[in-house]
Amino acid sequence: MCQLQLLTACPTIKANARLRRSRQWKDQSSENLNTNNAPTANATPSKTATPKKNSRRKRRPTKKEQKQQQLESDCCDSSSTDSTLPSSDESLSSNSKQLKKTNSTQRSQRSKNSKKATRPKIVNILSAPAVSAEEKANYIALDCEMVGIGPGGYQSRLARVSLVNWDGETVYDALVQVVEKVTDYRTFVSGITEEDLLSDEAVTFDEAQSAVDSLLQGKILVGHGLKNDFKVLGLSHPWYAIRDTAKYEPFMKAVDPSDPNPTGATHIPKKLKVLAKDKLGMMIQEEGKPHSPEEDAMAALELYKKHRGKWEKAMSWKVERTLSSTFLSEDGNYCTVVGPGTSPRLLPVSSLPNLASILACSSTSIWSAGVDGVSHATASADW
Repeated sequence: MCQLQLLTACPTIKANARLRRSRQWKDQSSENLNTNNAPTANATPSKTATPKKNSRRKRRPTKKEQKQQQLESDCCDSSSTDSTLPSSDESLSSNSKQLKKTNSTQRSQRSKNSKKATRPKIVNILSAPAVSAEEKANYIALDCEMVGIGPGGYQSRLARVSLVNWDGETVYDALVQVVEKVTDYRTFVSGITEEDLLSDEAVTFDEAQSAVDSLLQGKILVGHGLKNDFKVLGLSHPWYAIRDTAKYEPFMKAVDPSDPNPTGATHIPKKLKVLAKDKLGMMIQEEGKPHSPEEDAMAALELYKKHRGKWEKAMSWKVERTLSSTFLSEDGNYCTVVGPGTSPRLLPVSSLPNLASILACSSTSIWSAGVDGVSHATASADW
């Protein structure tokens, strides 16, 4: 009896008893819930399910979105209170916003197009205007590759020569033997090696010179920097039958006044590689690859084809100006020519185009003393 009184009087025993009773009640209540919620065989699932609560925090609107919401709310208020028609200020602001949006979209579209557009490595050569077969036969393009001799290899000698016709077909292409000792083959540019010049395919310099000379007779010669080619070939050509892309003024660039200019020239030539890329979209003389004389001759010819009309007009003007300063000798076989930018020279009449026919059609002639002390005749300037 005494022990029972002690047990009932202990507060710890009472607390433990209450805790056990509460746990038993929780377990019993959870079992009842499970039995009630368990689906039966005949029971149909409920169509509507309670949506999950979105615990993700809502994103705070940006300043731009806040302004947009404010403008929309202002517009709604003004339309509900005043009238459905917007005011002039609102219409102007909406128009300006619309213009800004269209401009921004156009700019983004242009930037995308510029990123997508890439320059082709090699494009199709532009087709020249219709030219008859007879006119095509009058044109030929030339390019040479050189090697160096002497100390440092600064003196050039002919190592390869190529001639191309109007249609881009190779007319003549030959390796040329060099008699002197070659000190610089310039292989990285010319592509010429010692084996090439010692091979059986290489011809002598005299053979190459005579072949090129015969092919150039009566032709209009096209090329780039032909002065250097003529020097190694030991040949010349009438100035009025030369179309040099290095000397055609629209292809040249103006000299910067700040740059040193000992010759006093106003324009200097551009490289053929630059002209071909800018004017034709043609990639030649690529880095790490030797030059191809056939490819360079074709590039010069295509440049001439593209500007043939203006070029020929300029040449006609130069020829007319030269003929107006031409003095004919008494025997009629030679004439003293004052060419553009050159001193007077004594040349055969056959070397000038249509000179005999022009003199025959001239109405008057004037006799005067020539620069070489011989009497000369000149036709009137209204040829």
